[in-house]
Parts: sequence; C-alpha cells; structure tokens
Amino acid sequence: MVLAIAAALCAATFLILRLPGARRSRALDWAACAPALLIALGALASLIWRAAGLPFAPSEWTAAGADILLAALAFVAAAQFRITRLASVCPASFRLALGGAPLFLIVCGLAAFILVPQLSFSAAFLVAGALTLNGAAFDRRAVIDAPAPATLKSAVRLESAAILALGIPVAVMLEAIATAAPQGMPLITPVFEAARGFLFAFTAGGVLGLGAAMLGNRRRKHAGALAGAAGFAAMLLAPVIGAHVVIAAAAAGLLWGEETRAPVTTRVRLRRLAERNAAPVAYFAFGVLLGPRLLQADLLSVVFAIAAVTVMRVGPRLFSLKKTTLPRESQMFLAWFGGAPGAASALFLISLFDAPSIVAQDAVLTVGALAVTFGVVAARLTSRPLIKLLLKETALAKKRARFAG
Repeated sequence: MVLAIAAALCAATFLILRLPGARRSRALDWAACAPALLIALGALASLIWRAAGLPFAPSEWTAAGADILLAALAFVAAAQFRITRLASVCPASFRLALGGAPLFLIVCGLAAFILVPQLSFSAAFLVAGALTLNGAAFDRRAVIDAPAPATLKSAVRLESAAILALGIPVAVMLEAIATAAPQGMPLITPVFEAARGFLFAFTAGGVLGLGAAMLGNRRRKHAGALAGAAGFAAMLLAPVIGAHVVIAAAAAGLLWGEETRAPVTTRVRLRRLAERNAAPVAYFAFGVLLGPRLLQADLLSVVFAIAAVTVMRVGPRLFSLKKTTLPRESQMFLAWFGGAPGAASALFLISLFDAPSIVAQDAVLTVGALAVTFGVVAARLTSRPLIKLLLKETALAKKRARFAG
C-alpha cells in the first residue's frame, strides 16, 4: 500500500515541478486547501489497489513515514510561539490549549468508552488523544486577510499550534498506556519506556533548538534555515539515542521558538512550508491507508464520531473562552472554527500501524478514521460561512456600540 502512495506522490510531484513558479504555488495552495478531496482520492486509490490484489508494504514503513511527517508538523507548530509568553500575548490561545483541549480530551475519552463497546478505557482515551491534535482550520488565511479583530486573528494563528505542540506528549503517553506489556513484564513497562524516551527526546531536541536559536540570533538572515536544520537533526538523532522522533522535533521547536529573535514572518514561513507540503501528503496517505475502514464502522461509532467533531468539540472550547475579553461573536466563532481533527490526528493514527500490542487497535483505527473524516468535512463545509457570519456580527456590534455611545 505504501508503494501506491509513493507512486501517486511521485507522479504528483513531477507534475507540480513541471509547472511555472506561479502555477506551482497555486497548485500547492490548492492541495493544502482541499483535504476532503485528497482523502477521497486516497480512498479511491486504495480500493483500486486492493481490488487489483497488489502487495502491501510493511507496516513499519508506514508508521515511520507518518512519524516523520508528524514530527515536521509538531516542530513548526512548536516554533510558532513563546510558551512563557503565550498567556500574555494571546489569552484565548492559552485558554484553548490548557483549558479547552484537556476538557475535550476527558469528555471525548469518556464518551468513546461509553458509546463504542469495542474500545477499552485506555483505547478510548487514545482515540480522544488523537482527536485532540487539531489542525483543521483550513481557511486560516481567509481569517487573517479579512477585516476581523486583531485579537481574533492572533488566536486563529496560535491556538492550533499550541494545542498540537503541547498535546503531542499527552497523545504519545496515552499510546504507551494503551499498549499491553510483553508477557512476563509488569504493566508499567510501556509507560516507563515511553517516559525514558521523553527524557532523551526533550534533552536532545531542546539542545538542538536552543543552539539553532542562539546561532540564528547572530545570523538573522539564516534563522529560518537554522531552525529547519535543528528540527531535521532532532529527527535524525532521536532513533539513535532511543528517543521519540516526534517529541524530539517538538522540543526543538519549543526551545527555538522560546529563544529566537527572528521576526514573526520567519515563523509563518515555516508553518506555511509544512502546511503546503506535509499536510496534503498526510491527507492523501490517510485516505489510502484508513479510508476503507469507514465501510467497517457501525452505528454507534458513527454517532460518536459526529458528536466528537460537533458538540464535544465546541462545548469545551466555548467554556474555556468564557472568561476572556473577546466579544461574544468572536468566542462563538473560535469555538466552531478551530479544534477539529486534521493532518496531525491523521498522521498520529497512521503511526499506530506499527503498534500491534495496542489494546483494541482495529477499533481505535476505525473510530479514529471516522472522526477525522467527519471533522475534515465539517470544518471544510462550515469555515467560510462562519467567517462571513463573523464579519456580519462584528459590523453589527460596531454599529450598536456607536449608537449606544
């Protein structure tokens, strides 16, 4: 199956590279903004591949490729903000990351355990951890370019990055908890191994990110290149020292983002590079590898998936924004606009292919695939109408304020 992905991606890359510069840029932008179509194309390619009886590649290759792409997304997400200043720079993003996301994790995990009989308690929270890694704000640039309040634009830019960067360690630990210990070993063994990998990953990635930031502060023109080199080096070093690849990349991004004096444009370029290249590959691969599982879903799984990307997603986010200074219309917009599972959730689920010891692995993949697909479709269908409604409500609020004054 990986051969099918590789062949399709090679063909698409060749065609894109043959285009002139402007058309190539538009093609990449289109691919980044068409996740639902990429998932559908991937699922169709998978069905054709299966019908032809062609061979499957080892699951280790699939999981390794997903880890690399997820590490790239985690690095650029962590590089978008200074973690010590997030609360003061963007209180809404801070509340969504440290309030809304954990609350969603708890609600979603409990709901999965209750609604889906195939999921054990640990497997249910593993599904919830995967869905917490949001990133489906596909029309983020439309908000940035619209005449929306600056505080709202800042929240849209930072909240998904903060939730992804800070949620990755939680999701990986939930994976360890859901992993059955080898026969004859204590149940705590997978958790202990994961914790040790965390320590090595944070140490190695943090040192590389800090070094890149300090060097980049002296050579401002090369700050972005040095940041990318640090993330790439963290990914290469992690397997050698027994660290988790994604955690090492996220740690490098966090330390670089904390210490760099590079302008915001450098951070935005890094994010755009990942969104235009890694995200489309993630969605297509998700369609190829997990798209056919949608046909295996039962009614209870469908009910859970719909609830997870609607009421269970919006409720905690709206609750966490209650005490912010954002106007009511902005709070409602942020609650609905962000938080849906996206490329990071898709890649995390694919990375579980190489973890057969996870309890109820098939159920985790099927339910997770269903929820990610519904989340992508829901976010794609509602994002632009939400932006138009926000602008309309903001204009009305300004008029009311003028009349009241």
